[in-house]
Amino acid sequence: MENLIRVNAIKKIFMNKPLSLLAMLLIGGITCVNAFDNPSTTMAVLKNGSTFRLLYKGIKQSDVKVLILNDENQIVFSEKIKNTDGFARPYNFSELPEGNYSIQLKDQSGVRTETVNHHSKKESKKTMHLMRVPGTARYILSVPNKGASDLSIAIFNDLDEVMYRSEENISGDFARIYNLGSNAGNFRFVVTDSKGQTNSITK
Repeated sequence: MENLIRVNAIKKIFMNKPLSLLAMLLIGGITCVNAFDNPSTTMAVLKNGSTFRLLYKGIKQSDVKVLILNDENQIVFSEKIKNTDGFARPYNFSELPEGNYSIQLKDQSGVRTETVNHHSKKESKKTMHLMRVPGTARYILSVPNKGASDLSIAIFNDLDEVMYRSEENISGDFARIYNLGSNAGNFRFVVTDSKGQTNSITK
């Protein structure tokens, strides 16, 4: 009973925080614009301070269950997202004890788990983040909330040739998956906002 009360109390922490969906993860392709070369479920977790953002793209619509467990394998939060094939949701850990947690996602294709570390150490604010989905040619680009803004996004190959370019009008956080397919070599992502601030990441 004590554990149940604790779970319900912690659940209120999450539910009382803004959990509005980000813009749905759009599939951006360079070699294949409308679809991944090899469709499969994709899960990634991005950290920004004490907030962990879960990005999910499934093969087709289904019910998805999200569990957050502490290092003693106790459930501190759970929710079910019904009939979805993709979402991006933020989870605020600011009122939870520091330590390691597991974010577990269950859909029709199975269970996936990511371990995250929650601590209070202040980090320098990142203007953008780029990560590769392990074992794939997919890259997740995320840009923290800049309010209403226009973003110019360009991807260059190692010969400094433009492989992809787009203009995005955003309001709030931005996140998108880019499929670089069979292209080899290094890539450079360049993002410029409406104030002329440019940031570049090479992978």
